Amino acid sequence: MKRIKDIDILRAIAIILVIVGHTPYPGFNPELHKWIYAFHIPLFFFVSGLSLYFTNYHNLNLKKNFKKRFNRIYLPYLIWSIALALPSISVMTIPKILYGTHQSIASVSNSSLWFLPVLFFATIFLDLILFFSYKKNWQKYLPFLLIIFFLIVLLIPSQSSIQYLLGGHNLPFGIDVVPMAILFMLSGYLFQIHRKTKELKIPILISVPLIILSITILTYFSLHNNTNYVLMAENRYGNYLYFFIAAFSGIIASFLISFTIARHTSKLSKLMQKIGSDTMIIFILHKYPLQLINDLILLIPVAHISNYFIIPLYLIFALIICIPISSLIKKHASILIGKL
Repeated sequence: MKRIKDIDILRAIAIILVIVGHTPYPGFNPELHKWIYAFHIPLFFFVSGLSLYFTNYHNLNLKKNFKKRFNRIYLPYLIWSIALALPSISVMTIPKILYGTHQSIASVSNSSLWFLPVLFFATIFLDLILFFSYKKNWQKYLPFLLIIFFLIVLLIPSQSSIQYLLGGHNLPFGIDVVPMAILFMLSGYLFQIHRKTKELKIPILISVPLIILSITILTYFSLHNNTNYVLMAENRYGNYLYFFIAAFSGIIASFLISFTIARHTSKLSKLMQKIGSDTMIIFILHKYPLQLINDLILLIPVAHISNYFIIPLYLIFALIICIPISSLIKKHASILIGKL
């Protein structure tokens, strides 16, 4: 598939938020952390839904499609989770990786990898839904599926209830997180259809006030949600109304920012496109350079460094390390990013 500028920039925004959200600096502002977690993973699933638009569901071969999704998403999960677990591998490593929840992966490998099993199963389920919708000519009913998945996520038992029954874990492969992932992916898919049927033209004098308004709404509802912070990896959302308002406000703001960057800042646009094209490896590896620079910074005899200085430093260091590695992997070991 030809890379789409807006989608790559939106991916770049999402991965930048992930890196910033995982910054281990002890003085990290907890309100900023809560703000980021309110929407950064929903944004990733939304972007994944945008990309589904380019799948030809009228003539989809389900068997070939499953193989493609497995190679592109789940195989890299298995390879990376095992490889990153090797330094402390034990008899329980493989079973925990195969169980595939945030908690089980975190106990043996890189916890960020939880995203890939959920993305794989959410994509497969949504592929099936869209395939049969097009086969039966039911496309016009797709928006009603958003309501159905909204009701499903409300009916799923709470995180604490599931973990109590399963000894501290969520359902295998993060299956209890999958309906929420599908909700955001389907939203992205429907949005992309709308974009293709109606050419979007948003003057900068309109987009900037809309960005400010969306961020203001996001800030209020994220900081007033009745949870320490949203953790989609473990199905923790706090107040569902506040969560959805904050998540979609963040998605809207991110889209408007990506739209503005793509059309008004060519140099920044190219940089963001490059970051957006490398999100798989950045997502998998970013915690390691973050921890490295954190260890170095903690050697500095300064009680507290401003977040405004320290966060960009962590971010830049992580990108400088991860992007060249991603380029090497693309060239010499593409199987690690699902390209056989």
